[in-house]
Amino acid sequence: MQFAAAAPGPITHILFGDSSGASSDTDKAPAYYSVVVGDSSHIYCGNTDGHHNEIFCLESQAALLGLFWHAAKGQLVSVATTGDLCIHGEEEEGRGWQQIVKMKIGGGAGPGGPALMLAWVGDQTLASASGRDDVVRLYDLDTEDNYILRLDEDIRSEMSATISSLSWSAAAGILSAGTSTGRVAFWKHEQSISALGSSSNAYHMDADPSVHWLPQRGMTVAGRVDNVVWGLDDSVLAVQTGTTIHICQRGLLQRRCCGALAAVQLSAREVAIESMQGSNTLRVASGLQIRGLGLSETHLLLHSNTAAELYDLTLAPPQMAFAFTCLQSLPPVLQGPFLFRAEGTSIEICSMAGAVEQTLVLSEGDGKPTNMEASSQFLFVFTDAGRLCMWSLTGREAKPYGGAGRVLDLPPDLLLLSMRCNCDSSKVSMLTRQASSSQQQTQELFVYDVQTGTISICSFGDEGVPRCPQQHFWDAEHPLLLACELAKTGSVQKKRVGATAEAAGLEVAMLFATPQGIVLQECQPTEACQGVVAVAAPFLYTFDITSEAVKSSQRQVVQQTVMHTFIGMQDVDRQTSRALLDFSYHLAIGDMNEAYKAVKLVKTPGLWRSLCLSAVRSRRHQVVQFCLDNMEDVQCAQAAREFGRVAEPDARLGLVAMQLGQVEEAKKLFACAGRHDLLNKLLQACGEWDEALRVADKHDRINLKVTHFRLARRHEGMGDFAAAMKHYQLSDTHRQEVPRMLFEAEQTAQLATYVTEMHDPELLCWWGRYNESLGQFDTALEAYQQANDTVALVRLHCHQEDFVAACDVVEKSDNAAAAFMLARQLEATEQASLSSGTPWLLICAVAEAVHYFGKAQRTNHGVRLAKQHGMDTELLELALKSSPLLMLDTAEYFEQRRELDKAVLLYQKAGKQRRALELCFSANLFETLATIANNLTAKSDPAVMARCADFFLEHGEHEKGVQLLMQACQFSRALDVCSHNSITLTETMAEAMTPGQGTEAKEREGMLRRIAKLAKQQGSFHLACKKYTQAGDKVKALKCLIRSGDTDKIIFFAGVSRHAEIYTLAANYLQTLDWHARPDLAQSIVTFYSKAKAWDSLALFFEACAQIEIDDFRDYQKALQALQEALKYVQKSQKSSKQAVIASLTRRTAAITAFLQAQQLFGNDAASAVQMCNGLIVELSSDDSTEGDIVEAGVRIGDVYALLVEYWATHDGMKQAHQLLERMRMTKVPSGPYIEAATVEAVYQAVQMA
Repeated sequence: MQFAAAAPGPITHILFGDSSGASSDTDKAPAYYSVVVGDSSHIYCGNTDGHHNEIFCLESQAALLGLFWHAAKGQLVSVATTGDLCIHGEEEEGRGWQQIVKMKIGGGAGPGGPALMLAWVGDQTLASASGRDDVVRLYDLDTEDNYILRLDEDIRSEMSATISSLSWSAAAGILSAGTSTGRVAFWKHEQSISALGSSSNAYHMDADPSVHWLPQRGMTVAGRVDNVVWGLDDSVLAVQTGTTIHICQRGLLQRRCCGALAAVQLSAREVAIESMQGSNTLRVASGLQIRGLGLSETHLLLHSNTAAELYDLTLAPPQMAFAFTCLQSLPPVLQGPFLFRAEGTSIEICSMAGAVEQTLVLSEGDGKPTNMEASSQFLFVFTDAGRLCMWSLTGREAKPYGGAGRVLDLPPDLLLLSMRCNCDSSKVSMLTRQASSSQQQTQELFVYDVQTGTISICSFGDEGVPRCPQQHFWDAEHPLLLACELAKTGSVQKKRVGATAEAAGLEVAMLFATPQGIVLQECQPTEACQGVVAVAAPFLYTFDITSEAVKSSQRQVVQQTVMHTFIGMQDVDRQTSRALLDFSYHLAIGDMNEAYKAVKLVKTPGLWRSLCLSAVRSRRHQVVQFCLDNMEDVQCAQAAREFGRVAEPDARLGLVAMQLGQVEEAKKLFACAGRHDLLNKLLQACGEWDEALRVADKHDRINLKVTHFRLARRHEGMGDFAAAMKHYQLSDTHRQEVPRMLFEAEQTAQLATYVTEMHDPELLCWWGRYNESLGQFDTALEAYQQANDTVALVRLHCHQEDFVAACDVVEKSDNAAAAFMLARQLEATEQASLSSGTPWLLICAVAEAVHYFGKAQRTNHGVRLAKQHGMDTELLELALKSSPLLMLDTAEYFEQRRELDKAVLLYQKAGKQRRALELCFSANLFETLATIANNLTAKSDPAVMARCADFFLEHGEHEKGVQLLMQACQFSRALDVCSHNSITLTETMAEAMTPGQGTEAKEREGMLRRIAKLAKQQGSFHLACKKYTQAGDKVKALKCLIRSGDTDKIIFFAGVSRHAEIYTLAANYLQTLDWHARPDLAQSIVTFYSKAKAWDSLALFFEACAQIEIDDFRDYQKALQALQEALKYVQKSQKSSKQAVIASLTRRTAAITAFLQAQQLFGNDAASAVQMCNGLIVELSSDDSTEGDIVEAGVRIGDVYALLVEYWATHDGMKQAHQLLERMRMTKVPSGPYIEAATVEAVYQAVQMA
């Protein structure tokens, strides 16, 4: 299936992304492509549904260099040749795309300049380089970090060495850069580190992101590197130089150890030979591409996939003894004075001179050899048949050991990578991977026990971080101690760590091969190394060939590292070292008693402290407690007490590590335990304040301000007031601590500057009060004004007797507290004016004081002051805003002064309507009473409302009286007033008068009937229907509806009432309407009569239907159907006279049937039809009925005459038609209603002409 869309120009870039909803359906993932139209690039989007549309156009007029998909944010990243980087994202709800970021990246090429190279690194990083620079620029689009990676010094030292290509390997996490001088540089990004092996700086976040890119050993090719391409995995690399392609394979550096000698591969063709005791380094260069090596005390074996070389190390410099071919599938093995090499299905044992001394032949059942390993006692050969064949090397000749090859119980489809034998040849370790896996590393290690024939398995990567063993080594003296070099795998992570080995993801797992299986003792991260060479307790021997010191031969390649178990005990004798290993072994298998026996006789000082440290590093909580109990140290006794007080196990170990002086280990443990509060305290104690603040900010927010406060105290003690003020502010204690600190330091000027610059209201108020206490009022006013402290401003202005300024402040601020302060000051001024005898000042101050008391909403003070000075107008205004109690007090004051209108208003406002009404009645305050009545509610006193109603009724205000009577619950009286005074009863009034459900049923029904009757009398039929219905009288309710003429409501009411009489009334009403024109009414009539079982009425309805069909439409067919329905329902009637009705209906039905048959015969047998019609005329003429009594006849005689006349008029029978017309005239049957006038005229004309 394919979908095509024509582009308006050449397409330059295509990539796939995802969109909302597309992540779960990869078939619908859209494709984004750029199209060049004119001088600009247009970005289009298309998918498999056939939708193609332009989403945006790049602003830059330069050519598009790169287009990338930022999957984490669903954004498109575009880079032009000019170095313009743009990020576009889709708007919400799919409204289109918009430009989010536009920036300039370094190295953009101008016209004719060197090209810009790009690489999308990881999930959110863009790498760029220019042909004129020797650096790689990286842009982290998530964190907005930008930084550079520089080439090594030896590459940059080359003249005109610039970067010519970029490539990224996601599988390996390696960025490669080719140069113009034929060098390829590599940088590896750090990987995620598990808590078990994290470095002491695992919690630390570096400021420079470039530290997380570790330079790797580069390579050199001939010519300028034009392109670098990685394979599907991280093991193959293709380098293009002009017309030449170099295929390179990435693998582990080979290393071997024999006694005190160690051999380490330096490059593809060079090996270093060193003594682990610290002697000089020998370097051996070979013409082979080294894929493996072997080492003895006197010789060095190097081999590629097809050839091998043996070097004599006893010569200076080492010389090649001889060379030979080898199998790619089975490289040769060097052990002591012998060289073992495979030839088909046999193994040749050669001397150091190359002579074959013995040939070992494998049987056909054993299979072909695939792996070899030799020790001083045995030769081990693993075959493709899954057998392990062994030969003893202790005699003069190699002899088979244990008979035929032993079949190993290994999982199927397993590929054996390497084998190693322990020091006493009792166990063999095997590194394996699944043959179907494309990865060169594995996650499984097997150990074979030669004596018992059992196999133990050890899997890695179960602690949350995938870890694969790369190499495995047995201890030189302890046969059960096995070391496994682990590499952490995974994609590029953003987690920050610092150590080189951690970034490389290397650690060493110390294992014990016990009878019960392989037991992990500890995982020890390696520091500043590339791998392990050998294990010889108490030391690990590692190598690093990348450091400048090694390259310049200032430092040996192989370095000595103390095993964690022996830290602090590395200088002990062999017996003590063996005891410590036995202690660790018994701890690993869980035998505490044997562990204690192993070391109880050791008297070395610091033994238990060292063991405790080792247990802390390996996270063995029981061992830590055991060691603490055996240590004779006060600090350790304290640690033992605190050990059980902390819930988190790792935090307990952190406390112990802290007591033992292992601060870095304690930091790591606190971080792993999530006890960032303890980590914060430890960092503070160590003086690492920046890191303490970072931890508090990210993980320990509850102690963040405390941390800032303690740091501020530290800075204060050191005299760094600027830093102290900063952290006091961050701890939110600067309002108290900074003034205290600066006062104690007598730095008032700096304090003034600080307060002014801070613009903190609380500080400014404090500064204002301080200056006010010193009498510096102008400075205090300025501080209060900046702090917007209006109360302090008013207080200070009043203190200076500047009341105008104080009033201005209050009016502008509208602050109640400031207004109250000013009012109190004015009141105090009024009291001062009394003593000074200035009445004009008294009047002004009192009025202002009353005003500001009201503005401050302190009405009690204003009322008090207004009463004292007879300010009735201001008093009423304040009282209306005051509490009810103060209103009543003021109302009594006005009542005493006979200002009754004001008193009534206040009484009413305070809720004392009765007292207000009494004053209105006594003083005939009609208008005031009307106002009170309008404000009465249902919660008012019913007696008060009744008295008001009587007052209004007496003065002819019947509507107001009715309303008050209703509010007073005097409904019966209210109805009487409405009835006698023709007051319209509204629905609201009716609902208000309707008694509640809790009222006695008889009383409620009576009231509802009165309301309904009054409503009916006033023509409110719907309201009357509603009330009759509530009263339970549905018949009267329907009658009211019938009087209203609301047909739809009548039909609905009848339908829900389910009452026979109501059905009948409704049907009778509907018959009075034009039901023939509305079929729904006819259907309702039939339904209601049927539900009421009124069969006689239903029969009469169908008779009426039949007659209407005859009279109005001359449709005898429908009339016949209606009569048949009427006959059916009459038969259900219970009346005694139904037989006569049945006979009449039968007679009429028969006549209509005969008439219809005659109509049908005119088409086939006209003579018979004419005869039947004449018979009907005779029959109808013989009846006693007249034309007005057609109902009994069934068929109108005029319709029969009309049928005959029309037939003869159309069949040349004008004479017969004329005779019929004359007969109609003689029998007084008018022709007009039955025969068309044109037909009559045509008949008479035809007769006259004849």
